[in-house]
Amino acid sequence: MICLMMMSSANSQQRLSDSTVIVPVKSLRNALAVKADRDNLKNQLGVARDSITVMDSIITKQDKIIKVSDSTRLVLDSLIDDYEGTVTAKNGIIHEQDGKINSLEKTIKALVGTVIATTVAFLAVLL
Repeated sequence: MICLMMMSSANSQQRLSDSTVIVPVKSLRNALAVKADRDNLKNQLGVARDSITVMDSIITKQDKIIKVSDSTRLVLDSLIDDYEGTVTAKNGIIHEQDGKINSLEKTIKALVGTVIATTVAFLAVLL
């Protein structure tokens, strides 16, 4: 408890029950207001510290989630690159096979022409 002794007028002072200390009412009210403000600020500081601790924990967890997401994205990017390489290789095989098909079609057309010409020549010899 805060006890202050001051010289002031008689009607601004209050006598306590044991009659040993006289404290001006205004000073007592101010001291109680300051103590109430101090207690209130102490409670607010405690709440702020608790909030900071909770927010720090949340931020740490979110950072971990971001790191996991980044590493997952890197793995997926690598897989996409692998698939793109596979698609490019398959496209090369398809292009090569198309070339072979065109070559075989030309060969078949030439053979058909040769067979027809040979057949016509054979028929001409027979007749």
